[in-house]
Amino acid sequence: MTPNLSSALSALETAAERLRLIEAQAREALFAQNDPATYRQKLEEKTMLLMELPELIEPFCDGLGRQALRELRAGVDSFALRAERAMELSSLFFMNCLLYPEDYKEGEPNDLEVFIERLRARHSSGHRKEAE
Repeated sequence: MTPNLSSALSALETAAERLRLIEAQAREALFAQNDPATYRQKLEEKTMLLMELPELIEPFCDGLGRQALRELRAGVDSFALRAERAMELSSLFFMNCLLYPEDYKEGEPNDLEVFIERLRARHSSGHRKEAE
């Protein structure tokens, strides 16, 4: 794995951790504090962070192999597009469901975490040529 891909994945992992924290804060606001305004604000914060993923990884894109770059950009663009749609609809339901498939079970990795691990496994040393 190239250093830039490793850095991009680390940046995405940091974002994924932040997303989990924001989601926990949203649940706390709604269920423990009965504060729907803060719940909405936290879901919007989550959605905005997802929309910013393409910008987050851009500094690390130089020097990536074509295949790694294609996969990385396609993934973050997909997350950003879904988030943008949820924001345009101003739908708390869609904002809440971003990153989670219909059959998601609590404690499992979300879609962003799965994406990061899949890229890490595909592009780990010796598994795939970096120049692809």
